[in-house]
Amino acid sequence: MTTTCHDVRVLVLWVLASASCAPGSGAVGDADSGTSGTTGAEPPACEIPVQGLPADVFCTGLYQGRDSGKYADEVMPYTPGVTLWSDGAEKRRFLYLPPGAAIDTSDMDVWKFPVGTKSWKEFRVGGVLIETRFFWKRGASDWESGTYVWDDAGEAALNTSKQPILLADGYEIPTAKDCGKCHHGGADKLLGVEAVALGLPTAEGATLAKLAAAGRLSAPPARATIELPEDATGKAGAALGYLHANCGMPCHSTRGLGDETELVLRLRAGEFWPADAGPDPPPVDATETDTYAATVSQVATTASVAQKFPDALRITPGSHEQSLVWLMSHRRDDYAMPPLVSHKIDDAGTQALADWIDALPAP
Repeated sequence: MTTTCHDVRVLVLWVLASASCAPGSGAVGDADSGTSGTTGAEPPACEIPVQGLPADVFCTGLYQGRDSGKYADEVMPYTPGVTLWSDGAEKRRFLYLPPGAAIDTSDMDVWKFPVGTKSWKEFRVGGVLIETRFFWKRGASDWESGTYVWDDAGEAALNTSKQPILLADGYEIPTAKDCGKCHHGGADKLLGVEAVALGLPTAEGATLAKLAAAGRLSAPPARATIELPEDATGKAGAALGYLHANCGMPCHSTRGLGDETELVLRLRAGEFWPADAGPDPPPVDATETDTYAATVSQVATTASVAQKFPDALRITPGSHEQSLVWLMSHRRDDYAMPPLVSHKIDDAGTQALADWIDALPAP
C-alpha cells in the first residue's frame, strides 16, 4: 500500500498538533578551524524526550530557530566523494560532534562515533524540501533514527507511518525500518562518514583532511587525500566508486550481505592505508581490490540470481549486458539493486559501470 501527497500532509499536520520536541545541545568544532559556534534561538516548546526522537524537525538541533534556510553554527556540512543515488533528489548532509569529542578511528575501516553524535540529510525534489533524515547516537550502542516529512506550510513532523510514502512523481520516503536495512552496513550506523568517502578529492565540507586538522579523529592517517583505484582501462575509478557508494557501504561488505554471498563491493580503508606501506603508499591498483576479486569473471552464488540470468557472470569482461552488477543495477523489478526505495535508474552511474566492463579485455 502507498500513501499519497495529500495523506502525507494530513499526517504531518496531525502529528504537529500534538508534538513535543527536543533542541540540539552543545557546541562543536568547526570543520575548518575547530572553533565553537552558537545556536539560534530555540522554540520554547521543545523538550528532550527520554526515548525516541523529537516530533518536530526544528527541535533536532539542525536549524536556527524555525527557519529551514538557516543552519545551527555547530553543525558541519559535508559531501562524500562518492554518493548514493536517491532517484535524482538533491541532498545536503550535516554532522554534529559533541564539543571536544573525536571519532574513534583507531581502525580506519571501523569508525566509532562519540555519544551525542548527530547526522542529518535533507532531500529536495525539484528544488522543494521533501524530507530530512536524522540519526542521533544517545548511548554507547543506542542510535535513534527517523525521517521528518515536510508540508506546504514549511513544517516537518516525524514520520510514524508503517508504510513507505510514495509521492506523485514516484519519489519514495522510506519507513524507519527500511532505513535500517541499509544503515546496518555502517560500522557504527552512519554511511558516508568514513575514511574512503571523505578522503577522495571530490569530497566537500567536513572532509577527512579537515576532520583530522580539527582534531576530530582519534588516529588521523598520515595521508588525508586518496584517489579511486584505477586499472589499464582508465575507467575503473568511476565504476568502483559507484559500486562502493551504492552497493558496498550499505550492504555488500563483510559487515552485510558480502559476508554471506561473497560479493564484496566496498573499498576497504586497508586497501588505501596498508599497515606496512609507510606514510606514502602507492596508488591502489583496481585489480588488487576485494571488489575486483569478487566480481570479474566470477559466477553468482545466489541460486535464484543464477537461474534468472544463466549466461551472466558478476562481471563478464567486455560485455556489460552479460554482467550481473550492471544488469541488476539497471532494473527496477524483483531483481533490482538496490532492492528497495529506488524507482528510477541512475543513468550516469550505470553508464560508468558499463563503460568499465566493456573496456575490460575479454578472456
